[in-house]
Amino acid sequence: MHSVVYDKRSDSGFAFKKDVATPKPGSKLIILRVLAASINPIDYKLPAIPGSGVEGKGVGIDVSGEVVHAPQGSGFQVGDQVFGYSQSGSLSEFCECVPSKVAKKPQQLSHIEAAMLGTAAGTSLQCLRDCGKVTAGDRVLIIGGSGGCGTAGIQIAKAMGCHVSTICSTKNADLVKSLGADFVHNYDTSQGPVPKLQSEDEKFDCIYDTVSSPEPHDTDYEPLARPLLREKPKRPMYVGINGAIVDWIRALASKVLPFNIERTAYKLHMLNHSAEDLAVLADMCVQGKLRSVRGRLLKLGSEESVKSAFDTLKSRRTTGKLVFGASDEVWEDYLKTCKK
Repeated sequence: MHSVVYDKRSDSGFAFKKDVATPKPGSKLIILRVLAASINPIDYKLPAIPGSGVEGKGVGIDVSGEVVHAPQGSGFQVGDQVFGYSQSGSLSEFCECVPSKVAKKPQQLSHIEAAMLGTAAGTSLQCLRDCGKVTAGDRVLIIGGSGGCGTAGIQIAKAMGCHVSTICSTKNADLVKSLGADFVHNYDTSQGPVPKLQSEDEKFDCIYDTVSSPEPHDTDYEPLARPLLREKPKRPMYVGINGAIVDWIRALASKVLPFNIERTAYKLHMLNHSAEDLAVLADMCVQGKLRSVRGRLLKLGSEESVKSAFDTLKSRRTTGKLVFGASDEVWEDYLKTCKK
């Protein structure tokens, strides 16, 4: 089968291969025929993480497809349409998945829509609900509102009953407003990188930062935005999805220690691959509270498309999600849902 694998000898860090062995039944994993897949920054960052052990393994996490093998007791059967997280790489003809990390796809969602949900929307849900502890009436600031996590975050926060402000470029202002943002700050104007608030009442209960990272071309928003957090009436929280090595050490250690060692009012979050949360996100989509924003639609199985998509992703100027469809039929199904 064709598959994209990690290859440190390649300039891109990936290799497109046509002779990768197809997954075989026999383990506790289900096997999917991949119908759609999307990519995220973690997909190109994994090789740089010490001990990741990804060399030679398949690339891609987010997937949607049809079950072709389901071990007994998995809760699935052959022919089920599912979406979620791939164990063996989603940029392939077939992939393996842990049963507890996928969910059945609602009929109302196309495979392309479902493939765009997993990492970005799942991260946003957990950051807002579990880390930020946001509730109805809270004021939330989302930094990077036009990216995959940001577009999902705006809609999820609105569904939770929050007042949502976001930071993005001027060209994406209309997009984030259409997703429900109550206030939009354009960082590329004379107003500066963060909004200037007039009173304590305008401050935020939660700041969800999808942009800041150790990479030199990313703005470090935390020192600029942290003063915008409220002090009362409840404990505010600054939630990030990337950070300095010391913050990652604190975050990972806090997961195993009986106490928290992260900085005050700060949470660095790594996605928990949860079938339960996938079901929550799917239900939000069916109810019309959440829709995936597509940046580019590409052909799965095309080496040129994969290279182009990762070049775009690495530019850190992606709007919405980059997603691959496996066939013309999958594309047509998605385009039909767009017209509804």
